[in-house]
Amino acid sequence: MQDKLVSYSSVLGVVVANKRKEFGIEQSVMADCMGLSQASYSRLESGKSTFSVDQLFECAQALNIPAAELFNSVVNTVGNLQSSNDVVVQGQPRGNTTKAKAAEGSGVGTFIAGAALGALIIGLAGKSK
Repeated sequence: MQDKLVSYSSVLGVVVANKRKEFGIEQSVMADCMGLSQASYSRLESGKSTFSVDQLFECAQALNIPAAELFNSVVNTVGNLQSSNDVVVQGQPRGNTTKAKAAEGSGVGTFIAGAALGALIIGLAGKSK
């Protein structure tokens, strides 16, 4: 079976989305707290855009949790995904970098985002309980 490729940004987006929903916070409220449009914030959660370090801290503040807690949730989720042996989590190739050019045509630039990744993470979380 071919491994599914997932970016760290996609994992962070799903973790943030799950935390946001857990606390009953709307995307528009998170976006406002972070100084972003709702569309820009949505792209972060879906993994289509990459969180900056500043945005990671702003996101934790908007969720009213320590940034370390948010980061640890991401680290734990990455570990769970990688231990499933079906998923490879790696950095998203950037535009015209040598690494991105070498990956062209190999499928490495294709990442699972949104609902598919969310379903996988929720499934893995359900198994650990």
